[in-house]
Amino acid sequence: MMRTFILIFLFLVKSVFATEIPLHQQQIENVTPNQAAIELSAKKLREHKDVEIGEKLVIPPFHKQAGELETAPQSFCRTCHTPLPHQKALRTRTFNNMHVKFIACETCHVENERLSYRWFDMEKTQFVSGELRIGKNLDNENVRPVNPKIAPFLNDERIFLLKNDEFAKQISATWKNANESEKAVLHAKIHAPLNWQKTEKTHQGTPCQECHNDKKSKLDLPKLGANPEQVQAIQTHIIPRFLEHYKNDDQRITIREMLR
Repeated sequence: MMRTFILIFLFLVKSVFATEIPLHQQQIENVTPNQAAIELSAKKLREHKDVEIGEKLVIPPFHKQAGELETAPQSFCRTCHTPLPHQKALRTRTFNNMHVKFIACETCHVENERLSYRWFDMEKTQFVSGELRIGKNLDNENVRPVNPKIAPFLNDERIFLLKNDEFAKQISATWKNANESEKAVLHAKIHAPLNWQKTEKTHQGTPCQECHNDKKSKLDLPKLGANPEQVQAIQTHIIPRFLEHYKNDDQRITIREMLR
């Protein structure tokens, strides 16, 4: 009887601790990237160039956006990526970078139908009430901090890594001591679970229309604090509707096609 009780107790303890391990970490530990993924990672690492961020721009990058516009510094992604990480897609990178003020990286780069989304402060590691900055009374001169972000959760447990997580620290240490081949494998493992560029010709990230539509949005906007006017403004935003006309990077859109 006692032996059975101990086994049950150990099983429950293991289950509790298992749920505390972020899903991304579990996936990194279990994935074995194929050769194509490793070769793509190696190519990206060879082509990588460090971007130097200027201290002061003469003209703010996003009109009257006050305060720091960047991904949360404590995000694991910021170990390597710049504060404004979207650079290559010329048509959409500005709009994508504007989203980082409100959206955690994993919200767009992790696909799982069981996920829910909540405002989360990555510095204090706690749920908070967020602020959806949209509407006719919006004043962009009011500074908004880099936290909180709309982030993904599974059963109220965060699925993403933070820099201070022990596993994240281990990856950083491993990276510093790795050779080029080892870095390519590690890069492929980290990105394999993500909605990321799998081949040279595919794009990464959730399409704009997954959230900006009035049928079935990826985000539960009222639960995130949006009032009916804000919900309508986000779901029917003109820019995602315009970008939807483009089917490939080389396509050019005429005014006539825009009005259809």
